[in-house]
Amino acid sequence: MKLRYLGCSSSRMLHGDTALHMQACTWRMSQSGQKDGGRALSDRIRLNFYDQTIQKYAELPIHRLTIHELMSSGHKVNNERLIAIAQHVQRELCIRLARRLLDIHTLPYIVVENPHIQSVHAIYHRAFAKLVDFPKVVNVNHDEQFVLLLKELVQEGVQVVPLLARGIYEASLRVSTQRLNCNKFLADMIMSRISRRVIAEQFIALHHHQPGYVGVICKELSPLKVLEHVAPEAQNICQRTYGIAPKYVVEGETSITCSYIPTHLEYIIFELLKNAMRAVCERHLMNKNGLPPIKFLLARGPSDMTIRISDEGGGVPREFVNRIFDFGFSTCKQDSNRLDDEFDTAGLGMVDRAVLETSPMAGLGVGLPLSRL
Repeated sequence: MKLRYLGCSSSRMLHGDTALHMQACTWRMSQSGQKDGGRALSDRIRLNFYDQTIQKYAELPIHRLTIHELMSSGHKVNNERLIAIAQHVQRELCIRLARRLLDIHTLPYIVVENPHIQSVHAIYHRAFAKLVDFPKVVNVNHDEQFVLLLKELVQEGVQVVPLLARGIYEASLRVSTQRLNCNKFLADMIMSRISRRVIAEQFIALHHHQPGYVGVICKELSPLKVLEHVAPEAQNICQRTYGIAPKYVVEGETSITCSYIPTHLEYIIFELLKNAMRAVCERHLMNKNGLPPIKFLLARGPSDMTIRISDEGGGVPREFVNRIFDFGFSTCKQDSNRLDDEFDTAGLGMVDRAVLETSPMAGLGVGLPLSRL
């Protein structure tokens, strides 16, 4: 079965911060030896139903969640509370998936026709259909089945960000990323993907109490312990790449903690450390006095906390400053043959743990933008 994009019609398209409303895009499903008209009437009606339903959900408002709200709603949950949360989760996930499906429909044709982007569309459409079809959670049995569905969808979505990155990368080989103007699209897609996964995993985790946690949120997460966990892996990657790796020193209030999702902070610190180590190695590799250390500073404010990672790598060239947080941009030139393998192993899953050991040192142009999100 093949899926071919034929274009889409727009009922209203406004630029800037105004919402973008799209009518159903036209896709042709064909199979060797079978014409499109051979599809069952029920299949055509069903596809049309989901196109209309997608637009209906996409126009609904999103409830933006904070760490504080997730922790407050997750305290002292019982069956009645879990059922109420499940109803909210189902609605939120449908809205967020619908908006992203419409975003894919608005991409330039050269991007939409990419098989990796079409794979993302298929994953999102299946997830949306399953969530819409799932009955409203009204009892414990429904709740248990809904948890199983969310686990399935979380697992199916693991490859979404690598597929997006690979698809945009391949399209950029034919048209420059600046002309494609996909930076906002990728930022919105990945931010939405992170939020959906947090919502789903938070709800799943509420069914299994873990001391010191509210769902997936650690109530007293130590940035120092996170650093000690990811720094050796960053050093191993640096060692493989350059034959040497800088050490790090910790300064400031090392005992401070915060309420945060551990895997998110792990990824952020890991990517920043890799960037710092690469800069130091490339600037001081031939230095007879060795490599200067990476400095990791922790500071507590009246209502917040600061983590600063600094290095003596010479900084970013002025001409690149405005682009360092653009997806696909990197000052490191990679062999395109290596990129094919590394798209699957870079820390693109954002909250997937088994990515650190095989992550490349640099070159994909996603580490810093993801960390910023």
